[in-house]
Amino acid sequence: IAPVFVLLEYVTLKKMREMIGWPGGNGDGIFSPGGAISNLYAMLIARFKMFPEVKEKGMSAIPRLVAFTSEQSHFSVKKGAAALGIGTDSVFLIKCDERGKMIPSDLERRIIEAKQKGFVPFFVSATAGTTVYGAFDPLVAISDICRKYKIWMHVDAAWGGGLLMSKKHRWKLNGADKANSV
Repeated sequence: IAPVFVLLEYVTLKKMREMIGWPGGNGDGIFSPGGAISNLYAMLIARFKMFPEVKEKGMSAIPRLVAFTSEQSHFSVKKGAAALGIGTDSVFLIKCDERGKMIPSDLERRIIEAKQKGFVPFFVSATAGTTVYGAFDPLVAISDICRKYKIWMHVDAAWGGGLLMSKKHRWKLNGADKANSV
């Protein structure tokens, strides 16, 4: 019903995926009203990718899922877990250094602990520009951990994603191209 707007969305989202660094702008995308709903969408997609049966059978058909994000991340990650029926207690907050960046070794330690307790880690939300400190998590190290444990990596770039357009500061998002969603 709106072919010009659909075309504009397609072209804009493809360009954004190219800026992230995804080869040829491959992937998919959707415009959203803000970071909170984008984080919710990412959790929803990650859960569906790991357990597609949740669509028909609901949460009772899958194991206890857990997510990870830094203690400096946006509150919307816990809010998304509540909305998806995972529960806020299933979001583990990872320690940050003195500059507000997630500590990858703590992330890996917490993933291992969760698995030992029988939980299923399905989602890590890294932050590109925290609300308070403006910190950028070490995305390359986080992506290596996510790949190692087969966990969906999301980058919340609502605050700092604009730096992808900066020649001087783009490096702060190194590793965003390794994420499953941004």
